[in-house]
Amino acid sequence: MSVYAAVAGPRVEFATLSRQGQRAYNEDACGYWHSAEGACFIVSDGAGGHGGGDVASETAVRTMLSAFSASPLLARESIEALVAQADSAIRYGQGLAGNLSQMSATVAALFLDGQARQAQWIHLGDTRVYHFRRRECRLLTKDHSIVQNFVDAGMLAESRVRGHAERNLLFAALGMGEDIPPTALTEPFGVEEGDAFLICTDGFWEVVLETEMLDELLCASAAQEWLVRMERLIIDRQASGQDNYSALAVWVGCPNEATVPWSAPGLKGLELLND
Repeated sequence: MSVYAAVAGPRVEFATLSRQGQRAYNEDACGYWHSAEGACFIVSDGAGGHGGGDVASETAVRTMLSAFSASPLLARESIEALVAQADSAIRYGQGLAGNLSQMSATVAALFLDGQARQAQWIHLGDTRVYHFRRRECRLLTKDHSIVQNFVDAGMLAESRVRGHAERNLLFAALGMGEDIPPTALTEPFGVEEGDAFLICTDGFWEVVLETEMLDELLCASAAQEWLVRMERLIIDRQASGQDNYSALAVWVGCPNEATVPWSAPGLKGLELLND
C-alpha cells in the first residue's frame, strides 16, 4: 500500500515494489527514509551473481540511507559523498569472500527537503529517475552505458535503446573501480504540488515506455495504484529471462487534482525493502 512521508509541506505519498521476474534471484533493492527533516528514496540493481549482486544492492541502499538520515542535506557535495560511502562499502565487501569479489551495483536516488519544496537526485549506472509534471514526462537521468554513448554521439536513435543487444553494458557502477563520478544536479530544483517521480531499474523501464508511465499515472488515484498498473504491463509482456524489476513511486500532492496541505500525524523511520 501507499505510505505518507512526514514532511511539513504538501503531502508526500510513496510506494515501492521489487520483483524477481524470471531470474533465479532478485538482486534489486529499494529503500527509503523520511522524517520532518527530509526524505530519501533509493533503488539499486546489483550484479555479480547470487551472493554478490544482492549484497551489493542492499549495501548501497543501507549505506546511503544511514548516511543521509544522519545528515539530510541536499548540497551536491553532500549527496555525492553518500555515493562515495556506498562505493567504499561495496569495495570493502568484495574482499570478504570469493563470491563477493565481482559484485557491483547501479543506484539512483531522490532526496527531498523537510518542506518537500526542494529536491536533488543522483545516479550511477542505468537505474533511472523520471520526473512527471503537468502531464509531461521528463527523464532526469542519463544512463552510464555504452548504448547511451552511442545516442550521445548521434550513432543511435533514443528510440532504439530498448532492446539493443548491448544495452546492459555499463561503464560506471558502484564497485567497478572506475574513477567516474556519479551524476547529481549542481543545485537542488524546486518541487511543485502535483509532481510525481519514478525511480526504477532497467528491468522496469526497458518494458514500460515513458508514454505508458504517463498514461498510467493519469489513470491512478494513488502511488501504489500507479505501480500496480505499470506492473500489469510487465507481467503481460514477460518473456523468457525477464529481468528483476523494481520501482519506487513518489507523489508530491496529487498529479491529477489540487491538494491541500497535509496535517496528519507524521511517520519516522528507516526501511529497506527487497522482496
